Amino acid sequence: MIALPQDPIPLKDLSERLSKRLANFRLSDAVIKGIAERVLIDGLSLVRFDPCIYGICADYFSEKVPQLDGLAARRGVKKWEVFPYGIIDWDLFHVTIAYNVDELEGKGQLREFNR
Repeated sequence: MIALPQDPIPLKDLSERLSKRLANFRLSDAVIKGIAERVLIDGLSLVRFDPCIYGICADYFSEKVPQLDGLAARRGVKKWEVFPYGIIDWDLFHVTIAYNVDELEGKGQLREFNR
């Protein structure tokens, strides 16, 4: 079983992690903070993020069925996938979301959505 983080990642910590992970792209602090605000979603535990062909792809886990209504319009989501884990009863959901980040366009080789 995958261990979910107990506490959500604070915005400041996520901004620092994003800044380090995206250092080669030379993004401003305001852009990094904006990305961090977009990828933090209530009810989903963020476990990984990476640059991808869409901008930023993030992996989340949830023990409840994710409520993704209106997500694309509010956060600039290009694509999302939900995969339920569990044999008889779904007890864990893996959510992958690809965010549009125009500031990353043309700044290097990015990995595919399904890594």
